[in-house]
Amino acid sequence: MRSPPAASRGETARGLSDVIGFVLVFGLIVSAVAVVSVGGFQVLEDARDSQQVTNAEQALDVLDGNVEDLAVRGAPRRSTEILLSEAELDFGDPVTFNVTAGGTNYYAANVTPLVYRTDGGAELVYVNGAVLRQHGDDAYLANEPRVSAGDRTFVPFVVTSARSNGASATNARRILVRTVVNGRDVRTFDDPDTRLNVTTPRAAAWERYLEAELAVDCDGPDDGFTGRVSCPLPGDEVYVQAIGVGVSV
Repeated sequence: MRSPPAASRGETARGLSDVIGFVLVFGLIVSAVAVVSVGGFQVLEDARDSQQVTNAEQALDVLDGNVEDLAVRGAPRRSTEILLSEAELDFGDPVTFNVTAGGTNYYAANVTPLVYRTDGGAELVYVNGAVLRQHGDDAYLANEPRVSAGDRTFVPFVVTSARSNGASATNARRILVRTVVNGRDVRTFDDPDTRLNVTTPRAAAWERYLEAELAVDCDGPDDGFTGRVSCPLPGDEVYVQAIGVGVSV
């Protein structure tokens, strides 16, 4: 009985090459799957977080519209639904808005912001009719207040105050933000040296907005963060409308 012929040296090399090729291809596939899995999940999480903040910003825009109903249309109270998911809705440190005239006449208000915070570190701040979007030290006005400049400059004071504790959620949860009027006031200033002063931890964002809206040069803190922004108010008359709004979450 004959033995099968021995494999030649070339055939052995081809067999080893096939094994090495298979190992290399399999390793590349496993590596690609791992990279796509890690990177893909991160991209999905970033997209989810971005959409979450965008949805919250739209909800705060609705809240501002409801507060405008209180201020302009005389509605006594309004409720706004906001979705929380791995986020919290709380009250921030007071922000001071102050209109001064001639160094002696003034009208000041301490406004308590409503702050939406995500686990990813992004914040949305509703304060005096504005919605600010912040991540780290960077902040900008995503929705502007109703300040208007002209011969008669209008400055609104939406003086929100906390009437409850905040709320947080790890799973999706819808909450109601209730707003109710607790006072109204109107002031006028006809002094040529009338200024609006805002003391806030987001000074740079307010300084950029007020300079663009009022077409004036404002003074702000050197670091652009916490401090007072002071802007001259144009026009022959400055009209300040203040409304007190109690907020419960």
